[in-house]
Amino acid sequence: MTRFTYSLSVLLALLFLQPVTAQEPTYKIGFVNTARVLKEAPQARRVEERLKAEFEPREAQLRRKRKEILALEDQLKSDGTLSANARRKLEREIRLKVSQLKFLEQEFREDQNLRRNEEIRELQQVISKILKKQGDDNKFDLILTEGVSYVSDRIDITAETIEMLKQISEPGEEAQ
Repeated sequence: MTRFTYSLSVLLALLFLQPVTAQEPTYKIGFVNTARVLKEAPQARRVEERLKAEFEPREAQLRRKRKEILALEDQLKSDGTLSANARRKLEREIRLKVSQLKFLEQEFREDQNLRRNEEIRELQQVISKILKKQGDDNKFDLILTEGVSYVSDRIDITAETIEMLKQISEPGEEAQ
């Protein structure tokens, strides 16, 4: 072996045996399952309770109107002594009440959905602030929330997010 090839072989061996000093940067990534947060966070439960309390009177009114219509229908079926004119009048009244009930039910559902969406938007803002705090405090480079196909338990921070929401769940202590 010539001196040149020997030197070249030693040089190459030293290069390959040297520890790599330039490392690729590592990133800290987290994932939060927002559906689970919206189900388990105390703030979400309070939203549901508030909405139930807000819409319960209207729901009771709708139930009363349904019972009223059923009573009129029962009267129509069971009362065979009604004249043809009285029967038509009762049938017309039932149709009118059914039509009004359908309108009220649709209006109720629309109002309920609008309020629920408003409340969820507010809750999502609180969650967003918590995620920003988690990112800053724990030095995350990226926190993903939706549209993720797979997440390992190692980067799932949903439980920690829910715990942080529980800590601020006292009324008046919303994350600002």
